[in-house]
Amino acid sequence: MLEFIIDPWLPYIVTIAGIIGLIFGINKLMKSDEDESDLIKYIALGTSIVIGLLNIVAVFEWQIDTVAPEVTTVHWLTVLLIFLAGSTMLAAPLKETPLAAVIALLAFGSLVGVVLLIAPSWTEAGLVGIPLWLIILAIVIIVALVFIVTLFTEFTVDRILQLISWAPIVIIFCALLAIQGLLVLVLPGAGGIWELFNPS
Repeated sequence: MLEFIIDPWLPYIVTIAGIIGLIFGINKLMKSDEDESDLIKYIALGTSIVIGLLNIVAVFEWQIDTVAPEVTTVHWLTVLLIFLAGSTMLAAPLKETPLAAVIALLAFGSLVGVVLLIAPSWTEAGLVGIPLWLIILAIVIIVALVFIVTLFTEFTVDRILQLISWAPIVIIFCALLAIQGLLVLVLPGAGGIWELFNPS
């Protein structure tokens, strides 16, 4: 359905995405967190989402391999580099998101929604003999537990995101993505870097 995006535009999109990621990585490397360009950060975030969606399209609608020089396909190395480069660009904004607070808020909203949904069946004594104060206390305890567990998980996830969004890693993967896109445009097959080092 979206073949017109993958062929022939994917190599161009991949090259541009790699260059944007490269600029983003250099900006991270040269400046402190406070001095980083928000515009570049948002462009990199948008780029990572776009190439991530294109990757999904490529995986589900195209054969991920090089069948023959005359057949235009998406090479597995392109898919891998899109994933790696996109992850490095996406990791920085994700790292700044207060995951524990968001999940706790969602848990609170869900529990309150459930309570409001069953509110019509309340009696003066509460819900099926359970007092209202006990229900409220249970919600508070559950939300607190969710927050604490998520906070611990967030610490681990934050360390991983910090590593992935490290400027040199962003630069390396995005540079490889840009090179892959350029080589796919220049070389006859879809392998790019792979085809350069493994000519058929």
